Amino acid sequence: MIRDHLWQAVQILPTDYTDYGGGVERWADPTENYPDCSSGCRHFRRLASDLEPGLEDADWGVCANVHSQRVGLLTFEHQAGYQCWESE
Repeated sequence: MIRDHLWQAVQILPTDYTDYGGGVERWADPTENYPDCSSGCRHFRRLASDLEPGLEDADWGVCANVHSQRVGLLTFEHQAGYQCWESE
């Protein structure tokens, strides 16, 4: 399955949420905002593919934020966003 292959290819960074292998514990500080790419980040570019029907609706994309450590990296939409997310 394509999605399984994507998980094998994704790079995990310390700035990712702990649920996805990173070091940022989401919701650890109730006064902080913990957005992720799925929340409408203007830099998240979704993947589209003919390889698997519906993949264009999946949670995968590439970060295009030049100020983010995830720039140019394959990203699961809930994996990251803390301190690099920007509104559309």
